[in-house]
Amino acid sequence: MNIQPHKILVVIPDKRLRELIGEVITLLKHQPILLSNGNQAISEFSNDKSIAVVVIDWEMTMKPFPDFVKEMSSISSYLGKFVLADMNDGEIRKHIEAGNFCCYTQKPFQLEKFEKGLLGCINEYELAIKEL
Repeated sequence: MNIQPHKILVVIPDKRLRELIGEVITLLKHQPILLSNGNQAISEFSNDKSIAVVVIDWEMTMKPFPDFVKEMSSISSYLGKFVLADMNDGEIRKHIEAGNFCCYTQKPFQLEKFEKGLLGCINEYELAIKEL
């Protein structure tokens, strides 16, 4: 199977988790862009529309999560949003129904589940850009 590499923006305040996610993305043959806060991510994404997916830690610093997601979506509606969450299922469902993100995994999480979710977001992104 020929996998086209994509840029994956990782916005996670915790340096160890951010670097681990970056390693997993690299092993999946994609290019991670590692940032620690939402302000950096908005700036990076504003300058590089080729980013396919953003991996967001719900508890990220500097920018409240819902505002961050809205701002990223206003820049590109095709961006896949994958969330690392530490919340109850009811709250997660509310955000999925609102279209705030395509995939999520509860923290702590297994790397296999993260990989599966990330690949699902990449697939959604690829389908969306095919329709352009």
